[in-house]
Amino acid sequence: MMNPQDTAPFCIAVALPPHLKSLVERLLQGVLREQADADARWCLGDAGSADVVLRLHGDGTQAISPNLLADVRGRDGRRHSLTIEGVWRSGAMTAALTRIASLIGSEPATAKPLLALQWLQRWSELRRQFPAAQLALQVGGRLVALLGTRQATLQTMDRELTATPDTLIAAMARDGWTLTPVGSDAAAPGASLKPLLWQLGLLAGSLGALPALQSAAALRLKGWPYLAAGGHRSFAELIRHLRSGDNNRASLLALQLAPRNVVDGFLNACAVCEFFHDDTAAPEPRASATPAISAAAQPADHAAIAAIRRTLGLVRP
Repeated sequence: MMNPQDTAPFCIAVALPPHLKSLVERLLQGVLREQADADARWCLGDAGSADVVLRLHGDGTQAISPNLLADVRGRDGRRHSLTIEGVWRSGAMTAALTRIASLIGSEPATAKPLLALQWLQRWSELRRQFPAAQLALQVGGRLVALLGTRQATLQTMDRELTATPDTLIAAMARDGWTLTPVGSDAAAPGASLKPLLWQLGLLAGSLGALPALQSAAALRLKGWPYLAAGGHRSFAELIRHLRSGDNNRASLLALQLAPRNVVDGFLNACAVCEFFHDDTAAPEPRASATPAISAAAQPADHAAIAAIRRTLGLVRP
């Protein structure tokens, strides 16, 4: 992922020969670091789930092509092709990304945070009801993984779609998802589900801290949460203050170590990954009036978002 501290609304894949792929990816990283527009954010993904795929222009026989072809998939399902001329100039790539983003179509700023909160609600509800079960995760009506509730594991059925948490989240936001029990948790354990839970917790921070975190008198980490590595620069300080058990959400916000959404996202992520000691109140998401199984969130005005927050008990102090 190019910008691991932020949520990337768009996913891009580079389908080029290896010697060109690394060059283009480094160029993209440099371009994105220089962009001042925080809404123009991208993550690297796989061609099967990406919003845009960069390919060689022409028949692909040239060792080095001066131009690239961008295959773009819009939010409305339409597909577009865009030629990027002079791709090796950062200005050309910057202009191309802006044009591609407009072709894809924007999504509400609350779409992925709402998806994250709804997903965590559904996961927590099913884990309480079925403490030793397998859950089928479907995306776009297709089974992509089996999740074990006993040890929070993931057995993938679609390696491309589940390659990274960001790739999977982007696919769920685009194509919709369901999470349903299908049997007992008796199969061989899979990979840890915590990387996905961590990313969903961070995303949900844009809507606030989970209810139990808002009321907890003290929060104490069991150790150093390994998934925080490479995250926001404030994470190290937040961890230091949470190791003693003398802080809670209110005291951390008062320290002004990071924006509220970053602090809340970090606390959410630590909670859903069970990095807090057991004497911390279990941070189960509160039931909401919004569907727990949803397709990509639809645009809403400020009044609707405020109503959702009130329903979820996420009104900020």
